[in-house]
Amino acid sequence: MSHNVLLANYIEEIRTRLRNQQRTVYSVTNTKGFVPSLDVFDKQVFSTDISNYKLVAQNDLAYNPSRINVGSVAICPDPQGGAVSPMYVIVRCKNGLLPAYLLHFLKSDVGLAEINLRTEGAVRFQLKFKDLQRIPIYLPSKEEQTRIVRLLDEADALRRLRARADTRMAAFIPALFHEMFGDPVLNEKGWPLVLVSSFVHGFEAGKSILTEGIENPKSQYRVLKVSAVTWKNYQPEESKPVPPDYNPLIHHIVRKGDLLFSRANTTQLVGATAFVFETPPNILLPDKLWRFVWEEPLKIDPLFVWSLFLHPSIRYELGSRATGTSGSMKNISMQKVLSMKAILPPLALQHEFAARVQAARVIQAQQAASRARLEALFQSMLARAFAGEL
Repeated sequence: MSHNVLLANYIEEIRTRLRNQQRTVYSVTNTKGFVPSLDVFDKQVFSTDISNYKLVAQNDLAYNPSRINVGSVAICPDPQGGAVSPMYVIVRCKNGLLPAYLLHFLKSDVGLAEINLRTEGAVRFQLKFKDLQRIPIYLPSKEEQTRIVRLLDEADALRRLRARADTRMAAFIPALFHEMFGDPVLNEKGWPLVLVSSFVHGFEAGKSILTEGIENPKSQYRVLKVSAVTWKNYQPEESKPVPPDYNPLIHHIVRKGDLLFSRANTTQLVGATAFVFETPPNILLPDKLWRFVWEEPLKIDPLFVWSLFLHPSIRYELGSRATGTSGSMKNISMQKVLSMKAILPPLALQHEFAARVQAARVIQAQQAASRARLEALFQSMLARAFAGEL
Protein backbone atom coordinates (compact mmCIF):
# COMPACT_ATOMS: atom_id res chain seq x y z
CA MET A 1 0.00 0.00 0.00
CA SER A 2 1.34 3.45 -0.92
CA HIS A 3 2.04 5.86 1.93
CA ASN A 4 4.31 8.65 3.12
CA VAL A 5 7.45 7.51 4.92
CA LEU A 6 10.58 9.15 6.31
CA LEU A 7 13.66 8.67 4.15
CA ALA A 8 15.63 7.50 7.21
CA ASN A 9 14.59 3.86 6.72
CA TYR A 10 15.29 3.85 2.98
CA ILE A 11 18.71 5.47 2.61
CA GLU A 12 22.17 5.08 4.07
CA GLU A 13 25.23 7.32 3.92
CA ILE A 14 28.36 5.89 2.28
CA ARG A 15 31.66 7.22 3.61
CA THR A 16 34.17 4.80 2.09
CA ARG A 17 37.40 6.54 1.05
CA LEU A 18 39.29 6.01 -2.19
CA ARG A 19 42.65 5.31 -0.50
CA ASN A 20 44.96 3.83 -3.16
CA GLN A 21 42.27 2.70 -5.63
CA GLN A 22 42.05 4.08 -9.17
CA ARG A 23 38.78 5.78 -10.12
CA THR A 24 37.60 8.64 -12.34
CA VAL A 25 37.17 11.83 -10.31
CA TYR A 26 33.72 13.36 -10.85
CA SER A 27 31.98 16.64 -10.14
CA VAL A 28 28.20 16.85 -9.72
CA THR A 29 26.70 19.61 -11.88
CA ASN A 30 23.26 21.19 -11.67
CA THR A 31 22.22 20.27 -15.21
CA LYS A 32 24.47 17.47 -16.50
CA GLY A 33 24.77 15.32 -13.39
CA PHE A 34 28.03 13.41 -12.93
CA VAL A 35 30.75 14.89 -15.15
CA PRO A 36 34.48 14.03 -15.03
CA SER A 37 36.14 16.89 -13.17
CA LEU A 38 38.74 17.31 -15.91
CA ASP A 39 35.87 17.96 -18.37
CA VAL A 40 34.39 20.65 -16.12
CA PHE A 41 37.57 22.62 -15.49
CA ASP A 42 40.29 23.72 -17.91
CA LYS A 43 42.91 22.25 -15.61
CA GLN A 44 43.07 19.95 -12.62
CA VAL A 45 41.66 21.88 -9.67
CA PHE A 46 41.34 18.93 -7.33
CA SER A 47 44.22 17.81 -5.13
CA THR A 48 46.86 15.48 -6.55
CA ASP A 49 46.37 13.47 -3.35
CA ILE A 50 42.85 12.12 -3.70
CA SER A 51 43.16 9.25 -1.23
CA ASN A 52 40.63 10.98 1.05
CA TYR A 53 38.05 11.33 -1.75
CA LYS A 54 34.82 9.37 -1.31
CA LEU A 55 34.05 6.27 -3.35
CA VAL A 56 30.73 6.36 -5.14
CA ALA A 57 29.24 3.24 -6.73
CA GLN A 58 27.00 3.01 -9.77
CA ASN A 59 23.43 4.09 -8.85
CA ASP A 60 24.57 5.84 -5.67
CA LEU A 61 23.42 9.46 -5.36
CA ALA A 62 25.86 12.24 -4.53
CA TYR A 63 24.90 15.76 -3.55
CA ASN A 64 26.60 18.98 -2.59
CA PRO A 65 25.10 19.85 0.83
CA SER A 66 25.44 23.57 0.09
CA ARG A 67 23.91 23.42 -3.40
CA ILE A 68 21.34 20.63 -3.45
CA ASN A 69 18.69 23.37 -3.34
CA VAL A 70 19.77 24.47 -6.84
CA GLY A 71 19.96 20.97 -8.29
CA SER A 72 23.45 19.76 -7.38
CA VAL A 73 22.44 16.12 -6.91
CA ALA A 74 22.77 13.21 -9.35
CA ILE A 75 23.08 9.45 -9.77
CA CYS A 76 26.47 7.92 -10.59
CA PRO A 77 26.16 6.27 -14.04
CA ASP A 78 29.68 4.77 -14.13
CA PRO A 79 29.63 0.92 -13.94
CA GLN A 80 33.09 1.14 -12.35
CA GLY A 81 31.99 3.75 -9.86
CA GLY A 82 34.02 6.88 -9.25
CA ALA A 83 35.46 9.28 -6.70
CA VAL A 84 34.11 12.62 -5.53
CA SER A 85 35.34 15.38 -3.26
CA PRO A 86 34.96 14.74 0.48
CA MET A 87 32.46 17.61 0.64
CA TYR A 88 29.83 15.53 -1.18
CA VAL A 89 27.31 13.39 0.66
CA ILE A 90 26.95 9.89 -0.83
CA VAL A 91 23.52 8.27 -0.52
CA ARG A 92 22.61 4.63 -1.22
CA CYS A 93 18.98 3.55 -1.49
CA LYS A 94 17.65 0.43 0.22
CA ASN A 95 14.43 -1.36 1.19
CA GLY A 96 12.78 -0.92 -2.20
CA LEU A 97 13.44 2.80 -2.84
CA LEU A 98 14.63 3.32 -6.42
CA PRO A 99 17.50 5.82 -6.89
CA ALA A 100 15.84 7.41 -9.95
CA TYR A 101 12.60 7.88 -8.01
CA LEU A 102 14.48 9.59 -5.16
CA LEU A 103 16.37 11.81 -7.62
CA HIS A 104 13.17 13.01 -9.28
CA PHE A 105 11.73 13.72 -5.83
CA LEU A 106 14.75 15.77 -4.70
CA LYS A 107 14.56 17.89 -7.86
CA SER A 108 10.78 18.40 -7.66
CA ASP A 109 9.10 21.44 -6.10
CA VAL A 110 7.78 19.13 -3.37
CA GLY A 111 11.25 17.84 -2.58
CA LEU A 112 12.86 21.28 -2.75
CA ALA A 113 10.25 22.65 -0.34
CA GLU A 114 11.17 19.89 2.14
CA ILE A 115 14.89 20.57 1.64
CA ASN A 116 14.47 24.29 2.27
CA LEU A 117 12.27 23.60 5.30
CA ARG A 118 15.04 21.51 6.88
CA THR A 119 17.56 24.34 6.53
CA GLU A 120 15.32 27.26 7.52
CA GLY A 121 16.97 29.71 9.89
CA ALA A 122 20.49 28.42 9.22
CA VAL A 123 23.20 31.06 8.76
CA ARG A 124 24.54 29.14 5.76
CA PHE A 125 22.49 26.74 3.64
CA GLN A 126 23.56 23.15 4.18
CA LEU A 127 21.58 19.91 4.05
CA LYS A 128 23.34 17.31 6.16
CA PHE A 129 22.53 13.62 5.81
CA LYS A 130 20.63 13.62 9.10
CA ASP A 131 18.43 16.41 7.70
CA LEU A 132 17.80 14.39 4.55
CA GLN A 133 16.75 11.41 6.66
CA ARG A 134 13.94 13.44 8.25
CA ILE A 135 12.29 14.28 4.92
CA PRO A 136 9.00 12.46 4.19
CA ILE A 137 8.36 10.98 0.74
CA TYR A 138 5.38 9.32 -0.92
CA LEU A 139 6.59 5.76 -1.50
CA PRO A 140 4.54 3.40 -3.70
CA SER A 141 5.53 -0.13 -4.67
CA LYS A 142 8.69 -0.77 -6.65
CA GLU A 143 6.62 -1.49 -9.76
CA GLU A 144 4.73 1.77 -9.35
CA GLN A 145 7.98 3.70 -8.81
CA THR A 146 9.30 2.19 -12.05
CA ARG A 147 6.19 3.33 -13.92
CA ILE A 148 6.41 6.86 -12.48
CA VAL A 149 10.13 7.14 -13.27
CA ARG A 150 9.48 6.03 -16.87
CA LEU A 151 6.78 8.68 -17.34
CA LEU A 152 8.92 11.41 -15.77
CA ASP A 153 11.97 10.40 -17.82
CA GLU A 154 9.93 10.59 -21.03
CA ALA A 155 8.64 14.07 -20.13
CA ASP A 156 12.14 15.17 -19.14
CA ALA A 157 13.53 13.88 -22.45
CA LEU A 158 11.06 16.11 -24.30
CA ARG A 159 12.26 19.10 -22.25
CA ARG A 160 15.87 18.30 -23.11
CA LEU A 161 15.09 17.97 -26.82
CA ARG A 162 13.36 21.34 -26.70
CA ALA A 163 16.39 22.86 -24.92
CA ARG A 164 18.76 21.51 -27.59
CA ALA A 165 16.56 22.95 -30.34
CA ASP A 166 16.54 26.30 -28.52
CA THR A 167 20.34 26.25 -28.33
CA ARG A 168 20.62 25.62 -32.08
CA MET A 169 18.16 28.43 -32.78
CA ALA A 170 20.09 30.84 -30.54
CA ALA A 171 23.19 30.18 -32.65
CA PHE A 172 21.34 30.89 -35.91
CA ILE A 173 21.48 34.71 -35.90
CA PRO A 174 25.25 34.96 -35.18
CA ALA A 175 25.88 32.30 -37.85
CA LEU A 176 23.69 34.18 -40.34
CA PHE A 177 25.58 37.42 -39.64
CA HIS A 178 28.90 35.69 -40.23
CA GLU A 179 27.65 34.10 -43.46
CA MET A 180 26.35 37.39 -44.87
CA PHE A 181 28.95 39.87 -43.57
CA GLY A 182 31.96 37.92 -42.28
CA ASP A 183 34.15 39.07 -39.39
CA PRO A 184 33.56 42.84 -38.99
CA VAL A 185 37.14 43.46 -37.83
CA LEU A 186 39.01 41.23 -40.28
CA ASN A 187 36.58 42.42 -43.00
CA GLU A 188 37.47 39.61 -45.36
CA LYS A 189 34.52 40.59 -47.59
CA GLY A 190 35.99 44.06 -48.19
CA TRP A 191 33.04 46.20 -47.03
CA PRO A 192 33.53 49.97 -46.77
CA LEU A 193 34.86 51.02 -43.36
CA VAL A 194 33.28 54.05 -41.67
CA LEU A 195 33.27 55.64 -38.24
CA VAL A 196 30.36 54.66 -36.02
CA SER A 197 29.62 58.40 -35.82
CA SER A 198 28.69 58.33 -39.52
CA PHE A 199 25.50 56.40 -38.75
CA VAL A 200 25.04 57.01 -35.00
CA HIS A 201 24.22 60.61 -34.09
CA GLY A 202 24.77 59.94 -30.40
CA PHE A 203 23.25 58.25 -27.38
CA GLU A 204 20.46 59.11 -24.95
CA ALA A 205 21.09 58.17 -21.34
CA GLY A 206 18.51 57.62 -18.65
CA LYS A 207 18.60 58.86 -15.09
CA SER A 208 19.87 57.44 -11.82
CA ILE A 209 16.74 57.05 -9.70
CA LEU A 210 16.50 56.17 -6.02
CA THR A 211 14.43 53.00 -6.30
CA GLU A 212 11.92 51.62 -3.84
CA GLY A 213 13.32 49.04 -1.44
CA ILE A 214 10.26 46.83 -1.89
CA GLU A 215 7.61 46.33 -4.54
CA ASN A 216 5.02 49.09 -4.29
CA PRO A 217 1.72 48.60 -6.14
CA LYS A 218 1.46 52.39 -6.48
CA SER A 219 4.72 52.57 -8.45
CA GLN A 220 3.67 53.19 -12.03
CA TYR A 221 7.18 52.97 -13.53
CA ARG A 222 10.15 50.62 -13.27
CA VAL A 223 13.77 51.42 -14.10
CA LEU A 224 16.01 48.88 -15.83
CA LYS A 225 18.99 47.24 -14.20
CA VAL A 226 22.19 46.88 -16.24
CA SER A 227 21.46 43.14 -16.32
CA ALA A 228 18.45 43.86 -18.56
CA VAL A 229 20.83 43.95 -21.56
CA THR A 230 23.79 41.91 -20.33
CA TRP A 231 22.93 38.62 -22.00
CA LYS A 232 22.23 39.84 -25.58
CA ASN A 233 18.44 39.91 -25.26
CA TYR A 234 16.32 42.65 -23.71
CA GLN A 235 14.85 41.52 -20.37
CA PRO A 236 12.38 44.10 -18.99
CA GLU A 237 11.77 41.94 -15.91
CA GLU A 238 15.30 42.93 -14.84
CA SER A 239 14.01 46.20 -13.40
CA LYS A 240 13.19 47.90 -10.09
CA PRO A 241 10.18 49.98 -9.00
CA VAL A 242 10.64 53.76 -8.72
CA PRO A 243 8.88 56.00 -6.17
CA PRO A 244 5.13 56.37 -6.88
CA ASP A 245 5.40 60.15 -7.29
CA TYR A 246 8.18 60.00 -9.92
CA ASN A 247 7.29 61.49 -13.33
CA PRO A 248 9.87 60.58 -16.00
CA LEU A 249 10.92 62.59 -19.01
CA ILE A 250 9.37 61.15 -22.16
CA HIS A 251 12.74 60.25 -23.70
CA HIS A 252 13.64 58.18 -20.63
CA ILE A 253 10.87 55.69 -21.46
CA VAL A 254 12.04 52.58 -23.34
CA ARG A 255 10.31 52.14 -26.70
CA LYS A 256 9.80 49.24 -29.08
CA GLY A 257 12.58 49.35 -31.69
CA ASP A 258 15.19 50.87 -29.34
CA LEU A 259 18.73 49.54 -29.38
CA LEU A 260 20.17 49.71 -25.86
CA PHE A 261 23.82 49.77 -24.83
CA SER A 262 25.52 49.28 -21.45
CA ARG A 263 28.16 51.94 -20.82
CA ALA A 264 29.36 50.39 -17.53
CA ASN A 265 30.14 46.81 -16.58
CA THR A 266 33.09 44.42 -16.37
CA THR A 267 35.64 44.48 -19.19
CA GLN A 268 33.96 41.43 -20.72
CA LEU A 269 30.42 42.83 -20.47
CA VAL A 270 30.78 46.58 -20.99
CA GLY A 271 29.09 47.55 -24.24
CA ALA A 272 26.49 44.78 -24.00
CA THR A 273 23.77 45.56 -26.54
CA ALA A 274 20.13 44.48 -26.76
CA PHE A 275 17.36 45.22 -29.26
CA VAL A 276 13.89 45.99 -27.90
CA PHE A 277 11.50 43.83 -29.92
CA GLU A 278 8.70 44.33 -27.37
CA THR A 279 8.46 46.15 -24.04
CA PRO A 280 5.93 47.10 -21.38
CA PRO A 281 5.02 50.82 -21.61
CA ASN A 282 6.32 51.70 -18.12
CA ILE A 283 10.03 50.81 -18.37
CA LEU A 284 12.67 53.54 -17.88
CA LEU A 285 16.32 53.88 -18.89
CA PRO A 286 18.84 54.17 -16.04
CA ASP A 287 21.95 56.33 -16.27
CA LYS A 288 24.16 53.33 -17.12
CA LEU A 289 22.16 52.31 -20.19
CA TRP A 290 22.08 54.31 -23.42
CA ARG A 291 19.71 54.37 -26.36
CA PHE A 292 21.25 54.62 -29.85
CA VAL A 293 20.19 57.79 -31.69
CA TRP A 294 20.58 57.35 -35.44
CA GLU A 295 21.82 59.80 -38.04
CA GLU A 296 19.15 60.98 -40.47
CA PRO A 297 18.51 59.88 -43.13
CA LEU A 298 18.98 56.38 -41.79
CA LYS A 299 22.08 54.72 -43.25
CA ILE A 300 21.84 51.42 -41.39
CA ASP A 301 19.35 48.87 -40.15
CA PRO A 302 19.23 48.79 -36.31
CA LEU A 303 19.06 44.98 -36.31
CA PHE A 304 22.28 44.89 -38.30
CA VAL A 305 23.95 47.17 -35.72
CA TRP A 306 22.62 44.99 -32.90
CA SER A 307 24.30 41.89 -34.34
CA LEU A 308 27.39 43.91 -35.26
CA PHE A 309 27.84 45.03 -31.65
CA LEU A 310 27.26 41.47 -30.41
CA HIS A 311 30.07 40.08 -32.57
CA PRO A 312 33.02 38.86 -30.44
CA SER A 313 35.50 41.00 -32.40
CA ILE A 314 33.52 44.18 -31.70
CA ARG A 315 32.90 43.12 -28.08
CA TYR A 316 36.66 42.78 -27.63
CA GLU A 317 37.22 46.23 -29.14
CA LEU A 318 34.64 47.77 -26.80
CA GLY A 319 36.25 46.11 -23.77
CA SER A 320 39.70 47.36 -24.76
CA ARG A 321 38.39 50.94 -25.04
CA ALA A 322 36.73 50.88 -21.61
CA THR A 323 38.53 52.56 -18.72
CA GLY A 324 38.23 52.68 -14.96
CA THR A 325 40.18 52.27 -11.74
CA SER A 326 37.92 49.52 -10.41
CA GLY A 327 39.09 46.01 -11.15
CA SER A 328 35.54 44.85 -11.73
CA MET A 329 33.71 47.86 -13.21
CA LYS A 330 34.71 49.66 -16.40
CA ASN A 331 33.14 52.57 -18.29
CA ILE A 332 33.23 53.55 -21.93
CA SER A 333 32.63 57.09 -23.16
CA MET A 334 30.33 58.05 -26.03
CA GLN A 335 33.27 59.45 -27.95
CA LYS A 336 35.17 56.17 -27.74
CA VAL A 337 32.19 54.32 -29.19
CA LEU A 338 31.55 56.90 -31.91
CA SER A 339 35.22 56.90 -32.97
CA MET A 340 35.28 53.14 -33.62
CA LYS A 341 35.44 51.92 -37.21
CA ALA A 342 32.74 49.61 -38.51
CA ILE A 343 31.86 47.84 -41.74
CA LEU A 344 28.98 49.32 -43.76
CA PRO A 345 27.47 46.77 -46.18
CA PRO A 346 24.75 47.93 -48.62
CA LEU A 347 21.54 48.93 -46.83
CA ALA A 348 19.51 46.49 -48.94
CA LEU A 349 21.66 43.60 -47.66
CA GLN A 350 21.24 44.84 -44.10
CA HIS A 351 17.46 44.89 -44.58
CA GLU A 352 17.56 41.33 -45.94
CA PHE A 353 19.47 40.26 -42.84
CA ALA A 354 16.98 42.08 -40.58
CA ALA A 355 14.02 40.37 -42.27
CA ARG A 356 15.57 36.97 -41.65
CA VAL A 357 16.24 37.92 -38.01
CA GLN A 358 12.59 38.90 -37.58
CA ALA A 359 11.50 35.57 -39.07
CA ALA A 360 13.84 33.75 -36.69
CA ARG A 361 12.36 35.68 -33.77
CA VAL A 362 8.90 34.40 -34.67
CA ILE A 363 10.22 30.83 -34.53
CA GLN A 364 11.98 31.57 -31.22
CA ALA A 365 8.72 32.90 -29.76
CA GLN A 366 6.93 29.72 -30.83
CA GLN A 367 9.71 27.64 -29.31
CA ALA A 368 9.52 29.62 -26.06
CA ALA A 369 5.79 28.92 -25.84
CA SER A 370 6.44 25.23 -26.48
CA ARG A 371 9.17 25.22 -23.82
CA ALA A 372 6.82 26.83 -21.29
CA ARG A 373 4.12 24.24 -22.00
CA LEU A 374 6.57 21.35 -21.63
CA GLU A 375 7.94 22.80 -18.39
CA ALA A 376 4.43 23.24 -16.99
CA LEU A 377 3.57 19.66 -17.97
CA PHE A 378 6.72 18.29 -16.34
CA GLN A 379 6.21 20.24 -13.10
CA SER A 380 2.56 19.15 -12.99
CA MET A 381 3.61 15.52 -13.43
CA LEU A 382 6.19 15.85 -10.65
CA ALA A 383 3.63 17.34 -8.26
CA ARG A 384 1.09 14.63 -9.05
CA ALA A 385 3.69 11.86 -8.83
CA PHE A 386 4.72 12.73 -5.28
CA ALA A 387 1.14 13.30 -4.19
CA GLY A 388 0.20 9.79 -5.34
CA GLU A 389 -1.97 11.03 -8.20
CA LEU A 390 0.05 10.12 -11.31
